[in-house]
Amino acid sequence: MDQEKLTYIQAAKQIGFVMKHRYIDNSELKFIKKMIQGSYTTFGSSYPDNVFLNLGLWDEKIHREYTQLDFNFSKISEIQDIYSQLLLYFLIRPLIKMEFFNKKLLEIGCGNGLGVRASSELLKTDYALGVDLVNHLITNGHRNFYKEDAINYIQSDAEILPLANESFDIVTNLESSHLYPRIEYFFSEVERVLSVGGYFCYADHYYKHKDQANRFEAFLKQNGKLKIVQKLNITKLVQASLYQRLILNEDMYYNLAMSFVDNDDTKLLQELSIITACFGLIFLPWWKIKFKNPKLQIIAKYARREKFWGKKYYFYYLVQKVKQ
Repeated sequence: MDQEKLTYIQAAKQIGFVMKHRYIDNSELKFIKKMIQGSYTTFGSSYPDNVFLNLGLWDEKIHREYTQLDFNFSKISEIQDIYSQLLLYFLIRPLIKMEFFNKKLLEIGCGNGLGVRASSELLKTDYALGVDLVNHLITNGHRNFYKEDAINYIQSDAEILPLANESFDIVTNLESSHLYPRIEYFFSEVERVLSVGGYFCYADHYYKHKDQANRFEAFLKQNGKLKIVQKLNITKLVQASLYQRLILNEDMYYNLAMSFVDNDDTKLLQELSIITACFGLIFLPWWKIKFKNPKLQIIAKYARREKFWGKKYYFYYLVQKVKQ
C-alpha cells in the first residue's frame, strides 16, 4: 500500500496496529515507523495545517487563567478551538507560573509545529526547536511557524535525537509517546538532552498495550537524574473537552465523521470502531455519550460498549533533572 495515499480510515487502522504491536527486530521497527509516517502524513493532510492534533482540555478556572495572560493565540492561528490551546497551556503551566523564561525549548513529537510556536511565546524562549518523525508535518511547521534564529524544526526520531547532551532547558512531549515502539529509548534521550535544573513536561493518554506511565516511573527509579516534581491524573479535564467538542457540538462531530467516510452511511456503519476511537468518543464515560442525531445514536451505542474510558487514562508529569 502506498504510504502517501492512505485514506483517513486506512491511516487510523495502521495507527491502531502500531499502538498494539510489539516489534521483534530492527527490520520490523523500521516498518512500524514507516507506517507512522504514512498515517500521519494523511492525518496532517486531512486537517488545516495550523491546528493542533490533540484531545484538548477544559476547566473554567484554567480557562480564566489563560485568558488573563498577555498572549493572543489568534495571531498564531485564528481557527484553533480553545480546548487544544488549554491542553498546551496546562502542559507548561507550572513553568509559566515560576517564570522559567528565556530558556531553550525542545518539543519532541511537535506535529505541525503550532505547539512549538505557542509554547515559545508563552515561555519567552531564547530558542525553540520542534522535532517530529513525519516530514509532512515538519514542512508545515517550517512554512507556518519558523522564525530565524528563534524557532526551528527538524525531522528526527524521538528515540534517536541528533542533539547534544544537556542542550535544552525545557523538553515537552504531548500526546505522542503512545506511538513509540521503544519508549525507554525516548526516556533516555530526554534525560540526555535535558540540562541540569531543566524540566520535562510530559502528558499522554494511557494505553494499556504501551503502559507508558508505569514504564516511565520504572525508568525514573533506575535513573537518579530525573525527579518527579508534579504528577497528576487529568482524565476528567480531558473528558470535559471531549464532551464539549463531541456531545455538545454533535453537528460538527457528525459532519467531520461523515467527511472521512465519503459521506457514505454504509461506510459509517462499517467503520464504527475507527469513528469512535479517532475523535476520542470512547474515552468518555458511557453515561455521557448521548446524541440527538439518529445516525450518531448508532455510534453512541457502539462507543458505550467499548468501555475504554477509565479513571486514570490521561496522565501528566512535570519532571526535573537534578545533580547526582
